[in-house]
Amino acid sequence: MKPKIILIGAGKFGKNHLRVLKELEKEGLCTFYGAVDKRKEILKNIRKTYGVKTTPDLAEFLTDIDAVDVVTPADTHFEMCQNCLSVGKHVFVEKPLATNHADAIKLVQLAAEKNRILAVGLIYRYNPAVRKIKELTSQRELGKVYYMFGHYMGFKEPRTDVGALLNFAVHHIDIYDYLLEEIPEEVTCSVAHFLGRKNFEDFALLVLRYRNGVVGVIEGGWLPPGNYRDLAVVGSKKSVTSDMGKQTLVLHDIFMKKKNNVFKAMNKGTKNINVKFEEPLKLELRDFLECVKTGKSPIADGHAASRNIMIAEKALESARLKRSVKINETK
Repeated sequence: MKPKIILIGAGKFGKNHLRVLKELEKEGLCTFYGAVDKRKEILKNIRKTYGVKTTPDLAEFLTDIDAVDVVTPADTHFEMCQNCLSVGKHVFVEKPLATNHADAIKLVQLAAEKNRILAVGLIYRYNPAVRKIKELTSQRELGKVYYMFGHYMGFKEPRTDVGALLNFAVHHIDIYDYLLEEIPEEVTCSVAHFLGRKNFEDFALLVLRYRNGVVGVIEGGWLPPGNYRDLAVVGSKKSVTSDMGKQTLVLHDIFMKKKNNVFKAMNKGTKNINVKFEEPLKLELRDFLECVKTGKSPIADGHAASRNIMIAEKALESARLKRSVKINETK
């Protein structure tokens, strides 16, 4: 049976979810039941464009559906997900899962108690370029991974529910989690509040140190001109760089050769790796719907999402204390 799903939140990014859900409905993967939003004008436009049911009242739809797709402000995620899981609905929610680690863990536990799927919009786990990098690192094509660095930045209106760390930098926190499959031991973070909003940082710079010696560097913020969605993984044998937005991938055959205690930089050129361009949003929603049908765990589950929030909280603690913080360090 095809799961019946509704969209909760049809704003700027919610419209993309609506489009994709309708496409997946055409593929026979779900029945799109309707959209929920408090804004009457948005609901009017949805009815006109898609001819689907709409309502400002979530309770009106809950008894008739199997799953929800939550695309509301981050500070509403916990209550929205809790309400839906409590009545036995499968939940996909945009990141972050919650605005703090304690609430994220509660949602993970509730999903387990109710035996329901909880998937989170950790979209770069579904990015074909990132998946190819995962393949390269798993096969040790790069040798030993030394460090990773990436930027998630671009000039845009600042969020009013979370700062740059949970909005932007958390993407690379999750990418590193996905690639390395381990939690960092230590984080050092610096943030800035250029716009004068003390609760919401506009810039975040993180250095993550892992047990195996890998270092991960992340820079995120919404003030720089342009649009940066890049990632580099530096290895002992080769390195790889990616523009994740364009899903391009370049393999760099570079390494250090040691002879008589002298290092020589060896550069044997670069190679473009072909990656089939696919829409990550469609891939992650397809995965969610398949998990609802089969009961398997999604690639981006609540456990991964809660780890990211925990690391982000430790990063903010590091910024506040102006020192490095151990991930398992208690306040």
